[in-house]
Formats: sequence, C-alpha cells, structure tokens
Amino acid sequence: METVSVITNVLGLAIGAGLNLYAAVLVTGLGIHYGWLTRLPAELNILSHPAVLTLAALLYAAEFVADKVPFFTPIWDGFHTFIRPAGAVLLALGVAGGMDPLPRTLIMLAAGTVALGAHSSKMGVRLMAHTTPEPTTHAAISIAEDVGVIALLALVYQYPWLALPVLLMLLAAMAVLLPFLWRVARFLVAALWGRLRPKRACAPGRGVRVFSRKTPGAPRLWPGELVVDGEQTRFLFRRWGRPRSIVVGPPAPRLEWGFVSSVVRCAGGASFYVTRDWREALSAQTPAAASAQTEGYR
Repeated sequence: METVSVITNVLGLAIGAGLNLYAAVLVTGLGIHYGWLTRLPAELNILSHPAVLTLAALLYAAEFVADKVPFFTPIWDGFHTFIRPAGAVLLALGVAGGMDPLPRTLIMLAAGTVALGAHSSKMGVRLMAHTTPEPTTHAAISIAEDVGVIALLALVYQYPWLALPVLLMLLAAMAVLLPFLWRVARFLVAALWGRLRPKRACAPGRGVRVFSRKTPGAPRLWPGELVVDGEQTRFLFRRWGRPRSIVVGPPAPRLEWGFVSSVVRCAGGASFYVTRDWREALSAQTPAAASAQTEGYR
C-alpha cells in the first residue's frame, strides 16, 4: 500500500475505534464482504467473516442503546477505556501486517494513542452533556458519533488524499480540546462525589475548594481554593507549577443552588462552582451572606 493510504487507514480506524469500535469493525467488515472495499490489506479480510460481523453487529446494537441512556453512558464508556484503544491497535496491526517489525510497532502505538485521545474526547463531551441530563441530547450526540464514524471511514477508504487533511484537523482539535475536556471530567467527578460525601465544615480563613466558572485570569473549570480573609476574597490556584492568587472581590460572596453543583458569585463579577460537600465550609467563612442562599439545602 502507498504511504498516504497506510496513514489514512490507520488514523481513520484509530479515531473510529476510539469513538465507536464496533461501528468501525462492522463498516469495514461489510465493505470487504460485499466488495465495496478492494484496496485494503489482506490481513483485514478477517473482519468480513460472518462470525466477526455477527458479533460486531450485536455489540454495536448494545452500544447504540447504551449511548442513549443518561448516567449509564459514563459507565459504558469507562468500561471501554481499555477496549477501544486495544481494538485500534489490533486494527492497525491488520493494516501494517506486511511491514517490518519497527514501523509496525510504531504504527500500533500511534493507533492506540490516537484511539485513546478520541475516546477521552468522547467521554469529556458526554460528561459535559450530563449537565443537561435528558435523553434527547444524548441520543443526538450518539447518532452524530455513529454517522461521523461511518462518513469518516467512507472518506478514508475511497478518497485517502482528501481524508488526510481532515484527519489531521481532527487530531489538532483533539489536542486543543483534551485539556478542557479533562477539566470537565474532573469537575463532574468531584461534583458527583461531593453529593455523596458528608458535609464539610472548616474554620473561617481556610480555603474552600472550588472550580473557576467565570474568573478573569483563570481558565474555565480550573480547580483552586476560595479564601475569604479580612477585607477581600481571593482565588488561589496553581498553574504551570506556580502558585497564583487573584483578588475576586470584597467578602461575603453569594451562594446559589445548582443541580450538579452550587455557584458562588463574587461582588467583583467572578463566579465559581462549589461542590455540595464544601457548602458548609463556605457558609462557615461567610455566615451572614451565605445563610439565606443555603436554605434550599436544609
């Protein structure tokens, strides 16, 4: 196979497997079985075997249902954190089966890494969608993913030269989005855990763990501590290994109830997310201002 075809096939299968492994296997296997795909390596012909197609179809049907059930989707995706990259590695092995050991190994490692990145991006978007936990949103995202995987693989197999820049743009987008999506995942896990843990309380002047919401000078959903001390409220966090401190307003921030987490609004315009287990800690720091806003929790 020519170099461009190898690169596009590996990247396309890796991204497709990271989003929906069973759809990638099913589309490729059906294409080989019905003669639509004739330029793929012979090592991938195993995907057209009836047993492989049947199993891929059953697993795709299971994922099709699981992807549309809010709060079950993260469990399904978490279980597939190891399956999807491993499947991408095996598919890459089929593409590079006739190569020397060194390039074959490098291609397999690259495929696993790309698939893990695509899978992590998928999980981040899905977790972010849980801020509106209703089935319509999740169903729309799931269908868009399935259509995207099928369209991407069709483009890769039929027009590799056109698919290459598309794949490179997708990789660049994943590289840009992954840090933010990682912060989304960390925030939502902390918010969920905060609803299960006992309430906390701490002495005035101690920091309360928060995530930046709309804070000049801090990235969105960046973890840190909100400290109400003396005549000012400060947001303390670390970035690039260096401690940072931002004055976000005078004391007595306002606490508002939220479904996933509470929102702390400061007089200077900055706002933060605070998990439920830290509500009492914030109330202890600013009892006069927070008591009225926290009645909904009692």
